[in-house]
Amino acid sequence: MKIYTFPRSRSLRVLWTLEELGVDYETVKVDMFSDKPKVKSPHSRGKVPFMVDGDVSVEETFAICHYLCQKFPQETFYPSNIKEQSVVDSYISLALTDLESPIWNLLKQLIFVPEEKRALSLVDYFKIESENVTRRFKFDENNEWVAGDNFTLADIFLSHTLLWARLCHIDLKPAINDYIDRAISRSSYIQAQEKNNL
Repeated sequence: MKIYTFPRSRSLRVLWTLEELGVDYETVKVDMFSDKPKVKSPHSRGKVPFMVDGDVSVEETFAICHYLCQKFPQETFYPSNIKEQSVVDSYISLALTDLESPIWNLLKQLIFVPEEKRALSLVDYFKIESENVTRRFKFDENNEWVAGDNFTLADIFLSHTLLWARLCHIDLKPAINDYIDRAISRSSYIQAQEKNNL
């Protein structure tokens, strides 16, 4: 299995999933911002992540992670029970829509756009939107992780997006900061991050 990656990108989520599932894989670092790239992503839009598994190719982060959960089923990580799965999926949906949209747009302005070219009105707008959505986010205090007592695929998507919020200096509640710290202290995250940032 081969995963096309780029440092500090969403490809980390795929590698983190693979580490949680205990699956062997190979990474290929793509030259994302080179005018003459030596390594291109096979993704139809040149993005990462992209996965090749034998004669199967999958693009887009959630599609890859969902494929992996189906191929290497692990009940505690991505349950087959439809009711439990719906809870995990609802948190993944939250992470990919309401949460990620303003945070990712803010991160792009702060990290990828040179300071002299930043649209300050957009920075302010996305910061307010990011603060609004993170302020409304609540944890069930009876659960260790968002969907219950088990670390799931939802925790990868949520904690990674919330980590972006932290990098953007969004004011986060202590419970959210504690959640991020617990997630990124997992050995699976540490190993995935090392391989993604090579």
